[in-house]
Amino acid sequence: MQTAIDLVHVPGTAGQSTPELAREPRLDAGFPSRLLFRDTGRTLGIDVDEIDWVEAAGNYVQIYTARKVHLVRHTVKAMQTKLDPCRFVRVRPSAIVNVLAVARVVHRPGGEYVVTLRDGVQIPTSRGFRADVERVLVRR
Repeated sequence: MQTAIDLVHVPGTAGQSTPELAREPRLDAGFPSRLLFRDTGRTLGIDVDEIDWVEAAGNYVQIYTARKVHLVRHTVKAMQTKLDPCRFVRVRPSAIVNVLAVARVVHRPGGEYVVTLRDGVQIPTSRGFRADVERVLVRR
């Protein structure tokens, strides 16, 4: 049997809904609000608040926003160091999600979860990242 969890827990925000969190000032001191990537003579800037999730693609990552998918030469591990761990959680070796983009978390047998984003994308988690998923996404 699957259990659906419709609330997203962001540490330090007890009792606040996701829309309330989106309007609040950022609490992620030390993390950039905009990421810059150089690519063949141009610089690409992406606002961190616009990132829904990040996925590995070989030697690149695909950065998904509501409007566009950006392909940049970077690793998931390097992206993880640039993103606030209270707002972004690594759910598997190849994916990081923005907690504010999460619509639902479904528990699967064997201790894994499926994270559904607000645009309907479903991302299965891996057991190796279970503790992080439970700490950030699953309200206890």
